[in-house]
Amino acid sequence: MRLFIAAELPENLMEALAETSADLRGSVKGRYVGPNLLHVTLAFLGEVEAARVPQIEAALEEACAGHVPFPVTLGELGYFGRRSDAVLWQGFDAEGAKAFAGLARDVREALAARGFTFDGKKFSPHVTLMRSADVSRGVLPMPCIATGTVDTVTLFKSDLSGKHPVYTPLAGVTLE
Repeated sequence: MRLFIAAELPENLMEALAETSADLRGSVKGRYVGPNLLHVTLAFLGEVEAARVPQIEAALEEACAGHVPFPVTLGELGYFGRRSDAVLWQGFDAEGAKAFAGLARDVREALAARGFTFDGKKFSPHVTLMRSADVSRGVLPMPCIATGTVDTVTLFKSDLSGKHPVYTPLAGVTLE
């Protein structure tokens, strides 16, 4: 199974991200991420045997035990990669980014302690809005800004076999 762990976003942030995505459609060409797929990836595990899912659940419970729900505010737009073939994303305010970073660190440490490998890229808290985006035309529009509280971390199975990705939640933790 192809797995990842993500922080889920509250409904009002999802609505603001969908609005930003709709605004971008007039100025940026690329593959838009569906509104039901928006999240903040904390750790991408890739292919994992189904028998190891209980270990991941235990790591998730352990990692989240010291975290409480935290407020975040959507921030600026940015991109990774070349301007003509980029991943376009929206970030968060400094305090929200710091909270996400601490949560991601703890999730990754709990996974590593159990022998899991994951994408070792430096963590950068963001929500991917588009892939294969052409942002070479110039200035991006102003994104919608909203504030909400993050309180859920979920282990997802990712199925890329169809026309659009399908993310199925396998286990979740509510921050308390």
